[in-house]
Amino acid sequence: MSVEMEGFDDYFLCSVFDYLVGHESKAKA
Repeated sequence: MSVEMEGFDDYFLCSVFDYLVGHESKAKA
């Protein structure tokens, strides 16, 4: 259970971070 949650959390954070970075890039551009 903990392993699955960690994997999901890591994937979720990566997705959110990538989304925020992409949004910032578009906003600056």
